[in-house]
Amino acid sequence: MKICAYVQDKYAKQNYKNESFNTRIFAGLRVVIDILQRAGYHVEYAGSATAHKYDIILVSITSDCDWWEFIAERVRWKQGNYKVVVGGAGVLNVRPFLPFVDYFVLGRAEGVVDRLVKGDVEHRSIVESRSFSADKDYYINQVTEPYLFEVDLENGQTYKEGMIGCNHRCLFCGYTWHRRHSGGAFRYDDL
Repeated sequence: MKICAYVQDKYAKQNYKNESFNTRIFAGLRVVIDILQRAGYHVEYAGSATAHKYDIILVSITSDCDWWEFIAERVRWKQGNYKVVVGGAGVLNVRPFLPFVDYFVLGRAEGVVDRLVKGDVEHRSIVESRSFSADKDYYINQVTEPYLFEVDLENGQTYKEGMIGCNHRCLFCGYTWHRRHSGGAFRYDDL
């Protein structure tokens, strides 16, 4: 099985010289890759020109703004026998994107993405496009502890999760509002 982590064209080094995929953190995607590598899978990187060569394409949507450019690229991909798996803080309302994605992972990837790759899609935080129902309850997968392992980032740094979620309540950011925060000095009851 060939698995890739998708790099949107706007983050490709040749298109975005100062802040490309190699210089941004993308910690969540690197954690997903680490989970799969620890489960014995090999994960490569691909862009719009090569995505069709893989069986599973992992896409990180870090904010609502990532959707539009991803869709613009997605409609130009060559046909292939692939499954598109999307996750990240920008994944909230899946309905507009059902035609472009096979599976949405809501919340944390731990305990979910490795099962999904094996073909087990029966998890309350996995939305399967072809069987989506507005009447079904879906849940954001949460964890109680930070990710246990250090992961090497593409920018050469090492990432170790110190807290879960974000300790800010920015009005423009969905991540703050739909992920449970733990760790650090901030508490929700401080509001």
